[in-house]
Amino acid sequence: MSRARLIGSQSEPFNQNPREGEEGNVTVLKKPLVALLISPGWEQRKAILESRVQASIRTGHREGYEPGRPLMLCCQTDPWCVMAFITTSRFCQLSEVTEEEWEACGYANKEGMFGSLQRFYPDITENDDVTIIRWNNVSGKLVDDLAKLRKSSWVLQGSHRESSF
Repeated sequence: MSRARLIGSQSEPFNQNPREGEEGNVTVLKKPLVALLISPGWEQRKAILESRVQASIRTGHREGYEPGRPLMLCCQTDPWCVMAFITTSRFCQLSEVTEEEWEACGYANKEGMFGSLQRFYPDITENDDVTIIRWNNVSGKLVDDLAKLRKSSWVLQGSHRESSF
């Protein structure tokens, strides 16, 4: 008989032998990872790998980006992806994005942030609602490979080989 069940159902308890302080009929389900598509531009991908970019601003109120949740940063036009963990997410109007937040996204100033967002959201205004998603602990094969590549003495900074990351 399957032990899987929905939380709150009246079926047989999942945990038949609860430890002290646990209830036998409560199952804590892990939340699945969420994904963010990023720009296919090499500079942004490199900045993410180097932890110089650790946030993204998206239009509207986006649910599901709770702190601690695993996050997959990926590119839809190039086979590129890394794992990170969400540290914060915040809803606000674009005009309320703080300097700390736009800098975490890699922008030098508010005007640069607004101009960049207009490339993806042409009708965006400063009164539009946005979600700022911040992350840390970027990891994965691409991060490891870039670190190994930089340690090797024969690779020049900005070379074609490094730009494949």
